[in-house]
Amino acid sequence: MCALPDNHKSWVLITGASGGLGECFARRLAEEGNSLILVARSHEKLKNLAAQLEAKHPVKTLAISADLTEPTAPRKLFDEMSRQGIQLYGLINNAGSGAGGKFVEVARERYLQLIDLNVRSLVELTHLFLPGMIEHKKGFVINVSSTACYQPVPYSSVYAASKSFVTAFSEALWLETQDTGVRVLNLCPGLTKTDFGTTAGIRDFHTDPIAEDPEQVVAAALRGLKKNIPTVISGWHNQLLAFLERLAPHRFLLWACLVFQNSRRRI
Repeated sequence: MCALPDNHKSWVLITGASGGLGECFARRLAEEGNSLILVARSHEKLKNLAAQLEAKHPVKTLAISADLTEPTAPRKLFDEMSRQGIQLYGLINNAGSGAGGKFVEVARERYLQLIDLNVRSLVELTHLFLPGMIEHKKGFVINVSSTACYQPVPYSSVYAASKSFVTAFSEALWLETQDTGVRVLNLCPGLTKTDFGTTAGIRDFHTDPIAEDPEQVVAAALRGLKKNIPTVISGWHNQLLAFLERLAPHRFLLWACLVFQNSRRRI
């Protein structure tokens, strides 16, 4: 069970809700009785998900099509919530993108959009909605980072760097929000059986033997939220790898990352 109040119809906003972890978060939180604002670019997928959730659970949903790489999108979301009189109890910054390939061979515009989505929109949405949670002394923010944050990742350099930002930012907010009634969680999944790998031009994670199901990642996140810990690394193998990366001399880590990534690209 997640750390949400029992006597509520709380509103939780989930970005990237049309599939993968975002959809899984939506299904799990709807089971818990939370009403949802579902945000993604694909309006049809959102409408179908919203209809399924409302048919199965006594919750309300709002499906909002938005491209969070656009500079005005976060503010428009906030203004729409204000117009409808919705005070968020939860914000899950799940939307993100990757770009696989040599840094110099990937289009610059794609990297800039990646930064806009993974970093800028996450910071802006948090900055817009967190003050209201603190004022009401309740709520939570989950920022979806990645185990890639703990290492330089050749051929996914900008993605890994963006997730390093998310982790540092989220853990700092966790420190700042102690004793406010608001919980902040940094979620670091490893390989997960979603479409992220193929969309990013890396590989299909659905067939990777160590990839986790998204339901496992979401369950780990909600357990961590209940415990009010700063970071959840989903999966024991990911936890072990992150621990070893912290112990390893930095030069060895760079060498190991290069060897591992080159071997995976030849598969």
